[in-house]
Amino acid sequence: MKMETEITVLVKSTYVELKKELEKNGFQIKKEFELKDDYMINNCIDLSQLSTLEILQNCILVRDVVNINKELLYKYKKYASNGDIIEQGKVECPVIDIDKAVKFMESINYRKIFNIYDKCIVFANKETELVVQLVNNKYIFIEMESECKHIDKKYESVEELKEDLNRYNLPIDTSNYYVKKAELILSETLKNR
Repeated sequence: MKMETEITVLVKSTYVELKKELEKNGFQIKKEFELKDDYMINNCIDLSQLSTLEILQNCILVRDVVNINKELLYKYKKYASNGDIIEQGKVECPVIDIDKAVKFMESINYRKIFNIYDKCIVFANKETELVVQLVNNKYIFIEMESECKHIDKKYESVEELKEDLNRYNLPIDTSNYYVKKAELILSETLKNR
C-alpha cells in the first residue's frame, strides 16, 4: 500500500475569484485532467447500519482519469476521534476498460452507490503546488499532497502543508483541512434516497 500525506480544504469563492487570487500570487496552470469515480460496495453490506466513513472504508473505486489511465482503487484512511485523517494510503490496480471493470465488480456482488466527477486543475508557482478540484459542478476544493510533481518540493508533515497554503490568504475554510469529498457526496446521496 502506498502511504500518502495530504490536506483538502473547501473553497469559499467562485473558481474565477480563486483563480485571480492564485494568479496574483504567481501561480500558473500546469496541468488539467478529469476524474470519474464510481464508488462500489459489496451488496452484503447494509448501508443503514454504517456511518458514512464506515461505508467509504468498504468501497472500491472504479476510476477513470480521462485519457490518462483507468484503475480499480482502494483508499485506506485511519481517522482520529475528531475526524482528522491520521494515516492514509491506497492500492491501485490498472484496468483497460471502465465498463468491463464495473461489470467485473458487479459480477462479484458489488453495486455502484454514487459517483464523483472531478475536474482537476494543477496550479504551481516557484514554491507551492496545489490542485483545485471542481467536484460534481457543485463544490470547489483545494488539495495539496506531500509530493509535488511540477516543482522540486516535498512536504514532511501536514503542518508544513497547512502553513504553506495559509500564507496565500486564499478564500478557504480553515476550520477543516481534512474535507472528505466522498463523504460529502455520499451523505447527499443517502439523504436523497
